Amino acid sequence: MLVLSRKRDESVVVGDEVTVTVEEISDEGGQRIIGAKVRLGFQSPRYVPIFRSECREKVVSGFHGGGVPRRPRVQTGKLVEIADARVRLRIQVPQRIPIRRNGQPVMGFEPTDANGERPAASSVVHHIVCHKEDRITICNNITVATLDVQQFIPLDRLEAVR
Repeated sequence: MLVLSRKRDESVVVGDEVTVTVEEISDEGGQRIIGAKVRLGFQSPRYVPIFRSECREKVVSGFHGGGVPRRPRVQTGKLVEIADARVRLRIQVPQRIPIRRNGQPVMGFEPTDANGERPAASSVVHHIVCHKEDRITICNNITVATLDVQQFIPLDRLEAVR
């Protein structure tokens, strides 16, 4: 299983046609959790490539590094798991690919442009709200699991929380 952490508006590309984007991370009351990230687990056949969207763009454009490396930001604190969090995922797939959440079929919608026209490439968008350990099955052989939601609490705020 490949495990990737994603923040709000970050995505993962599965194969050539499936995109999984984190739209929102919120608590049970619907309040957005600032700075939270979700750990997603991906299981797929070996021949299906899985990329973080920013890495795939570099591979497709032929960029393989050589730039000035960024210095890591050092901040002391702790990752805290948020047990009752909800994650809204946006999954875009070709129209022919079925999606299931915890074994139940999920209905999507066909996106339209500003004029209300459907694009030539027929795809379907699914907005799925997941909780911890929910499983989404794409095309019967790819599984995406929401493992947990975490938030980084800086050390000075961590003391105030206690």
